[in-house]
Amino acid sequence: MLINTVIFLPLVTALVLLCVPRTASGALKAIALAGAVATFVLSLTFMSLGVSTVADFTAPWIAGPWSAAYHVRVDALRLFFVLLTTLVSAVCVWAAFSYAQATRLRGFLFLLLTFETTLLGLFTAADLLLFYIYWDLMLIPVFLILSGYAGSDDARKAAWGYLIYNGAGGLVLLLGIIGLVNQTHTFEVSGLVPNLSGALSWWLFGAFAFAFAVKTPAFPFHSWMPATYTQSPPPLVAMVSGVQSKAGLFGLLAFALPLFPDAAHVWAPLLLVMAIASILYGALAAIGARDMKLLVAYSSLSHLGLVWLAFFAFSITSVSAGILMLISHGLIAAALFLLLGFIEERVGTRDLGAVGGLSQHAPRLAAYMLVAAMAALGLPGLSGFAGEFLILIGTWQTQPLYTSLALIAVVLACVYMLVLFQSLMHGPERLPRGAGPIELRPREMWLVAPLLAAIVFLGVWPGWLNDRTPNAVTAQPPAVSTTVGRHA
Repeated sequence: MLINTVIFLPLVTALVLLCVPRTASGALKAIALAGAVATFVLSLTFMSLGVSTVADFTAPWIAGPWSAAYHVRVDALRLFFVLLTTLVSAVCVWAAFSYAQATRLRGFLFLLLTFETTLLGLFTAADLLLFYIYWDLMLIPVFLILSGYAGSDDARKAAWGYLIYNGAGGLVLLLGIIGLVNQTHTFEVSGLVPNLSGALSWWLFGAFAFAFAVKTPAFPFHSWMPATYTQSPPPLVAMVSGVQSKAGLFGLLAFALPLFPDAAHVWAPLLLVMAIASILYGALAAIGARDMKLLVAYSSLSHLGLVWLAFFAFSITSVSAGILMLISHGLIAAALFLLLGFIEERVGTRDLGAVGGLSQHAPRLAAYMLVAAMAALGLPGLSGFAGEFLILIGTWQTQPLYTSLALIAVVLACVYMLVLFQSLMHGPERLPRGAGPIELRPREMWLVAPLLAAIVFLGVWPGWLNDRTPNAVTAQPPAVSTTVGRHA
């Protein structure tokens, strides 16, 4: 039952908030933060799992011509996605105290905690129907926060763009799932190697890959991303970029690649081109961006393109290096968006040309930004370098041409991240009239500190994660299974 407790504790906490008067802001904050932190602490117990052990819960759900079960699990593939979700969510719930009007704080916290449950449900789902339900449910909290709490017409437009693009991707995924289940007659596909014709397998993998590319996003399916990332309140964009953007690539590892291995190799040349386009386009767009949040948004497009490259280069280190890069990117993106949110809150603008010399007034903010920015550009000793280096080493073995092109973006990352840091922190002092005190408050320092500590830890000791993640994706069940609360 531990898995279900971790999944649903944020939702239970959110429901408890509805019983608290909306004017009792102190109680709302304490309950929400306690629930988010408790979820993270409970998720740490999964660290006792080895590479070939599983925490698993299954309950019968649908019987008949097409069977489905409520089946959730935490294994070597899912473990770090769960930990990333609970850590980033706890930080974002704490950060949310600054970004909602007192009378609307309860609703804002309710939606963030509900969002966390949908993410945890998706990353633990071992049944395709359950996976799809969470895939669509996660759209609702993001849409409601953007449309109702961001407070501008541009945010409402961004909310509809987000919903339409990701909803369309979800419909294509549903078509792929229906096509697969018509052949297997079950949504319980973990461990199955379906006997499909080559043409059908090709189409089904294409449907899965399209939906996952929209969600990540990857070029050219990224049109919803710039508006969503720039218009979202910082706690929301930290969760969307830091956690939700991993959902599509997780879906590749958990379902698409094990189910359609031959089709994946057929699709690989096109998807490798898409990966390189994402890497280079994202890096060049980040260099040209003058909006600080837009710069980080495009840098995310570039960095996640590296993971697409890793998975479809089919090197021996593809999976473990890709997971390390995904977790690293989640930590870095969340830290950067939160720090930039603190800056925007004080100066009232996201324009890099309007702000400068902040380190003179905020040395602690400058130190935090330095760690996050250097991790994003791949400085050795930080997690960004570890993920990029292992991916490039692995992909060079099978795709040297694409790897050479990806190296261009590694250089460009130094350009746009140094521009971001130098523009904000150094040079002549530039502050819009009416800007408040710039330095980080103690609460802001404490809430970002766990993300930066994890970035440093994974940079110094990436093997701690790599040794606990699979080196390859397989449709076969684990050799040894530890069952928790399993029902026949």
